[in-house]
Amino acid sequence: MTIDARVLPVVRDLLVEVGWNDLSVRAVAAKSGVARATINRRWETKAELVLHAVLNDRLVMEDIGTDQPGGWIDDLIRQSNQIFGHPDLRSALPGLLSTFQQDPGLRNQLWSGLAGPAAERYAVQGSPARRDQAETDALAMIIIAAGTAMFASVLATDITTDPIRERIDELLHMIGREVAGGDGDAQDGEQKA
Repeated sequence: MTIDARVLPVVRDLLVEVGWNDLSVRAVAAKSGVARATINRRWETKAELVLHAVLNDRLVMEDIGTDQPGGWIDDLIRQSNQIFGHPDLRSALPGLLSTFQQDPGLRNQLWSGLAGPAAERYAVQGSPARRDQAETDALAMIIIAAGTAMFASVLATDITTDPIRERIDELLHMIGREVAGGDGDAQDGEQKA
């Protein structure tokens, strides 16, 4: 069994059990049976370890489909909802957000490693109507879908009922169709009448 396979599930379990503040590499080492020094060589900081456990190990933006115009947005919405639906991520999020504020390099590493390739893939392999702004549109859609999923599952849990979630998905699909289909009549910055 690999180090990742032994350590990452333990990190996820401990996040749910004890939360971000009480999670320690020492506790992960004890519960996983992997030496603390080995964990520290693999992940430089607690934030990197947690980030890998709750996001990088699960989220593969390159898997988002580009074969159909609607496929990309469907996959993006589905993955965003799945990721932010995990209790361990919800537990880790406050600590990760604080770390991202203090460590822009880690934040940029996450963004460029996950969202950048997905947006580029959409621009190259997808069928956007406006190729000149396809990568920008894709990045905007990633921010909208992931941000909406994060807010709904972490901050607005009490009010985000199934009908609200369904309506959010409908609205995201409307935006996605507009982005994928483009607007041949409107010029940059102009809106349809």
